[in-house]
Amino acid sequence: MLDSRIYTFLEVCKTLNYTRASANLHITQPAVTQHIRYLEELYQVPLVAVRGKKIYLTEQGKLLERLAASMCADELHIQKALKNSLCQKEKLVLGATLTVGEFVIPAVLGRYLEDYPDTDISVTVKNTENLLEMLEAGEIEFAVVEGRFDKSAYSYRLISRENYIGICGRSFYQQQCMTGNFPMEALFQSRLIVREKGSGTRGILEQFLQTHNQSLDKFKNRIEVSNMGAIRKLVAQNCGISFLYEAVVEQELETGVLYQIPVEGFQIQREFNFVYLKNSIFGEKYDTICRYFEKWR
Repeated sequence: MLDSRIYTFLEVCKTLNYTRASANLHITQPAVTQHIRYLEELYQVPLVAVRGKKIYLTEQGKLLERLAASMCADELHIQKALKNSLCQKEKLVLGATLTVGEFVIPAVLGRYLEDYPDTDISVTVKNTENLLEMLEAGEIEFAVVEGRFDKSAYSYRLISRENYIGICGRSFYQQQCMTGNFPMEALFQSRLIVREKGSGTRGILEQFLQTHNQSLDKFKNRIEVSNMGAIRKLVAQNCGISFLYEAVVEQELETGVLYQIPVEGFQIQREFNFVYLKNSIFGEKYDTICRYFEKWR
């Protein structure tokens, strides 16, 4: 069990305010100060610096914050592992972004359960930002995410690099795409079918347009749909065009239900990464599980 003063330190890291930290922890402010001083004496390094009325973490304080957060999350997982051992069951608690959850997780867990059939599994599907917050809070053991994140703050392993492409239905392709590549601007007269604001797949398109001084508003009409299955069906019915990972529409591309739009200068790849907390004592376990994700195709 971790020293309670570690939790006090982490609350100070979060609030950067002794008064708010003491209120959140339901202890006195002098007690908060004593806890921080105790840790500084124990580790023989300064953890907190005071400048005027504000407090800051020293470089040593920032390092301890990262290490302590991993230890707190590990402690929660230790408690769960010990509890599960009473019923002789393994349990995996993981998170995944929407694309990963819909297209990667089923294939991976199918193979994993062949080797470990008695494992209980819980999967949470959210965006990358929310999953990393859950990871740091010890609510999930690891996450499989698409796109960008602060790689310096986590341990991670690359699973794959996926192509991000424009897609259309047969009629659109036959009428406009048979002559070869054409610029993105030529698509602005089309109806765009896109994921909801804040989604990763939409963000990739928004970022590309922004770098070319454009935006989604340039498209004549727009439909927002949060379900990728619905997007694929709408595009197949020639209700508009969209942009998704190639892996999401592989089957439709092979069968001629959907077609890739040959857009000039549009070569985009994004990483799928297996992410867990740095310095976790369960790192070896996560590396073993990650091997199943590396063979998801």
